[in-house]
Amino acid sequence: MDIDQNGSAADQQVGDWVPSSIQIRILEGVAAGFSSGQLSRELYLSSKTIDYHVRVMSDKLQASNRVALISKAFVLRILRTDAWPPRTARKPGEYSG
Repeated sequence: MDIDQNGSAADQQVGDWVPSSIQIRILEGVAAGFSSGQLSRELYLSSKTIDYHVRVMSDKLQASNRVALISKAFVLRILRTDAWPPRTARKPGEYSG
């Protein structure tokens, strides 16, 4: 990922990908440190479904693991830096340029 002189990443890194509402909830949960098992109980989904969405998001953001996924989500301003637990910066559908 290229970061300009001012330290901000281009929103184009997200490209045409628009996270679904469930992906946003999963991303927030992963950022808060929840395991797939914890998220599956919270969101009433199977652990495999959680892992699938994490893998899809990781592929879209070219992240090799959960830590990299969350780091890129913060750099790309998908997640807010001023909130705990982590929250998305924008509503679904507002991610494309």
